[in-house]
Amino acid sequence: MEDYNYQIDYSMPRQSGLYPPPPFEYKNARALILVFQCAPDTKKNYLPPKFISIEGGLDALITLEYPNTSIGRYNECIVTLNCTYENKPGLYVFSIYVDTDIALAAGREIWGIPKKLANIELSHIKDNIVEGSVERVGQTLFEVSAAILNTEPGLNPREMFETLPFYNLKLIPDIANNTKPALRQLTETTLKIHDIHKQFGVDANYIKSNLTQYDVSHELLKDANIELGGFYVDFDFTLPNGKILE
Repeated sequence: MEDYNYQIDYSMPRQSGLYPPPPFEYKNARALILVFQCAPDTKKNYLPPKFISIEGGLDALITLEYPNTSIGRYNECIVTLNCTYENKPGLYVFSIYVDTDIALAAGREIWGIPKKLANIELSHIKDNIVEGSVERVGQTLFEVSAAILNTEPGLNPREMFETLPFYNLKLIPDIANNTKPALRQLTETTLKIHDIHKQFGVDANYIKSNLTQYDVSHELLKDANIELGGFYVDFDFTLPNGKILE
């Protein structure tokens, strides 16, 4: 983890905050992005008000390894839903998992990213296969496997992550009133990609999901079209401050 000066009253605990302010830098990140199309009625049920599903839009299950970041090494898995907010296309973060407390707290408290802790694995490419898994509290949530193709990806990683913002609904409970949050913000954040070291198209061998008491993402995947492929990418990027939409 890079050294940084603790900033009083920025994050808890106030005298020695858990994380620094953005922007956060990520170097040599690896990502396996498998796209799917959630059943329209199911997707509609899980999007917040004012979000509209894009007909034919590509949702995604993204498994990542971050070996070098501003907040240390960690792994992550994200489920995104392609939608619009006020006619602007983006990726609503439906669920997301990380494996360190710093990544968890920073994501939730700064951007409102709905992070939970889990054990996350992303293999290196072996015999043209890459695999990933997510396990929480002893239960497997996702297992993925993809075949690496010797072709450029059909989806452009830079365009996907730089032209489509990530939308998050930031909720902070009210200590005195359980019927409404003390804070509710809709946020928007867009990655800035620097170098792309490797990128390949992939064919999905499988996307397996399980419904558990800890996750409902299986509801999005069980009737989805999951044979759409995706891409594998090794890249550097910056996660900047975002903005409040409402």
